[in-house]
Amino acid sequence: MIVRITSKFGEISQVHKTPHTGIDLALPENSPIKAITEGVVDRIYTGTGSIGKGLSIQMEDGTRAIYGHMNDVSVKVGERIEHGEIIGLTGNTGNSTGPHLHFGLKGNDGSFLDPTPLLNKIIENGKVGQIPQFNIWEWLGGKITEVTVGRIADFIADFALAFPIIAVVSFGVYSLLGIFSKTVAKLGALGTVFYGILSLIST
Repeated sequence: MIVRITSKFGEISQVHKTPHTGIDLALPENSPIKAITEGVVDRIYTGTGSIGKGLSIQMEDGTRAIYGHMNDVSVKVGERIEHGEIIGLTGNTGNSTGPHLHFGLKGNDGSFLDPTPLLNKIIENGKVGQIPQFNIWEWLGGKITEVTVGRIADFIADFALAFPIIAVVSFGVYSLLGIFSKTVAKLGALGTVFYGILSLIST
């Protein structure tokens, strides 16, 4: 399973009005979450705040790993956690627009750190990747552009080859119809060119 990042560290968006303090990972509810390293649980978030249910684990160097928007926390304050231990389940609690996990790192000085390099240690039987969300309109636009560019290139090549023939035929039509009327001759020549171009487009 490849897990998609839905909000990067430091991102400002409609959801995050100030720089995002962690990383958001799109995950189905009740996906098992692992501790990224050993440490001691120093805080449990009960679900009353914006982060929803979650926990904080203080690592040996003093850095705190913060997990938020969880459905269930399976550890307690003061409990020592081993690297890779399941600490709870993902959810959609707190200020959340959909099932996901918020993961952050807070240094000794209180500043937030970019947790991106550690993300693959969080998910059980999975890997985190920078996979963009599928957008049908972007996909269609790309396909149309791809086809259009290819068609234009083919048309230019075909027109370059067919132009002498179209010119000769148009001149012949103009000369023939010119016997009757110059206006009709001009319309006939233009019609011949137009028909030739349409023929190239439709091939």
